[in-house]
Amino acid sequence: MFRAVGTFLTARVFWRYGMKPKLKTTLVEFMLVVPALALFILFVVYPLLGGIYYSFTSWNGIDINIKFVGFKNYLSIFKDKYVLEPMANTFIFAFFSMILLNVLGLVFAVGLERLTRGKNLMRALLFVPAVLSSLVVGYIFKFIFGEPVAALGKILGSSVMANNLLGSKDYVLAMGILVATWKMAGWYMVIYIAGLQNIDQSLYEAADIDGATGWKKFRYVTFPLIAPAFTINMVLSVERAFKEYDLLFALTGGGPGRASELISMTIYNESFTNKRAGYGSALGVILFLIIVAITLFQMLVLRRRENDINY
Repeated sequence: MFRAVGTFLTARVFWRYGMKPKLKTTLVEFMLVVPALALFILFVVYPLLGGIYYSFTSWNGIDINIKFVGFKNYLSIFKDKYVLEPMANTFIFAFFSMILLNVLGLVFAVGLERLTRGKNLMRALLFVPAVLSSLVVGYIFKFIFGEPVAALGKILGSSVMANNLLGSKDYVLAMGILVATWKMAGWYMVIYIAGLQNIDQSLYEAADIDGATGWKKFRYVTFPLIAPAFTINMVLSVERAFKEYDLLFALTGGGPGRASELISMTIYNESFTNKRAGYGSALGVILFLIIVAITLFQMLVLRRRENDINY
């Protein structure tokens, strides 16, 4: 359809204005890109710039009058003890989610590639949680960790399981990490599968001839060749963990107390509940800068690692 539209527009422009082929092609391509570019500016660039602007104000999110306060919000954040616990929770959540998602995603991918029957069915079953709504998953597991797990704990004689795990400050964040891993492991599995399918099978045949074991084939053939997929998954898993909100909101609401509150929840609470949109915007800008810094660091280290492995 797009090709037909492009051909039609090209013919009209050339017929009407007598343009050269290169110029007419460039013009048509530009006209096709403009709608997507306009939406990107409207829904991404404009809100981003707006958030940066409001971070320098004391706006409550409602009032027409906006007071400029400079860097006051940013200075207040570094003195605010209220921010420290959610920030620490976010780093813990991101670190362990990254490890579990990549380990399980890779294990699932390698295991499924060795199956001869039922491969597609297992892929679908493992991927289904990734397409479910995070809110739905959160509420489902909130129910599961309630009476069902407590009843099972009583049967097994486990005092830990017999109590509500989501009501314990010692276990609630760990439960959030496990639920997030259950939901998204299939997504990262698919990326690893794509990397595995691009490996030339003759390399494994050569390794078999050399007498390589399964572990050596994985270490010296498989892993070096899926290093780009590993880099992508590491970056995406950390980025997603830092932006996690709806799953933990439905599962724990940030409680008990603030034991499972992530910085994204703090941003929401400050912006809308406490009506400190300027302060919340400053928190959002800091979170954005943290994500950018971690992503750049990961890309630098992992790309260098890719080069070391390949050479």
